[in-house]
Amino acid sequence: MSLRRGLWASLAAGAVILALIPSIAQYGLFSPLNLSMMSALVAVAVVAFRYFSRAVGSPLFDKIGVAVISAAAAGVVMLWAGIDLGAAVIAIAYWGEPVMGYFIYRRLEAGLWRAVFLASAAAYAYTLPLVLLGLWQIPELADAVKVVALIALLRPSAPGTFRVR
Repeated sequence: MSLRRGLWASLAAGAVILALIPSIAQYGLFSPLNLSMMSALVAVAVVAFRYFSRAVGSPLFDKIGVAVISAAAAGVVMLWAGIDLGAAVIAIAYWGEPVMGYFIYRRLEAGLWRAVFLASAAAYAYTLPLVLLGLWQIPELADAVKVVALIALLRPSAPGTFRVR
């Protein structure tokens, strides 16, 4: 059940990201709306992490998760303070997402959507810095694919999708 709840939290984060990335392109990093969405993402990340931590049961996952979320939160605080470097801190923090995703990937039944989930998480995380260069469409597309994979993994007709090893 913790794995499923973590996937739902990840889906919520993915939906916020789908709104956030084009909003950053339109209104900039320091828009109060965008800063609020980034703050909400940190809160959702904490919720997802708590669920996934229970499902994964790995001290390494927990250490990586704390580091990733703490770095992302620090980046958001920096942006609220008007420090541009916060955006780079957030982008670099997201590089830990695919590493964490691998722990989750291992708990899912083998199949196409499991592979799409991990590949799209990696594509999103590793292309996120492109937003800072105005190439927001690339990580946006990767996040959209991840959202589709999460929806597919959460659909009730996928027998055994949530097998925990």
